[in-house]
Amino acid sequence: MSSSFPARVTKPTLAVARYLISLDGKSTYGMEIGRHTGLGTASVYSVLDRFEDYGWLESSWESDSDRKGARRRLYTLTKQGDQDLHRLLEGIQEDTKTALKSKPSKLQARGA
Repeated sequence: MSSSFPARVTKPTLAVARYLISLDGKSTYGMEIGRHTGLGTASVYSVLDRFEDYGWLESSWESDSDRKGARRRLYTLTKQGDQDLHRLLEGIQEDTKTALKSKPSKLQARGA
């Protein structure tokens, strides 16, 4: 993983990571991510900024001049980003499995 791998992973980080991976290399923009993840724009753009700083995303301005409205900033996972985000999600999944295995059941906790 890259040397700037996040020390703390938040729910918005995981939601954005899962969505970006699901795109299979296609570009997306912040409002679309928010719609699909249920996150507010502040959370989405905060995660996108961090991911871009880590080198996990590349961004560019939309060139479609036929579309009405403001230009959109398009984000695409880099090869490194795809690899690191897959590892991040796999690590979270493994941590969850380990935590669930080590957590005593309610019956065990009561001494039953």
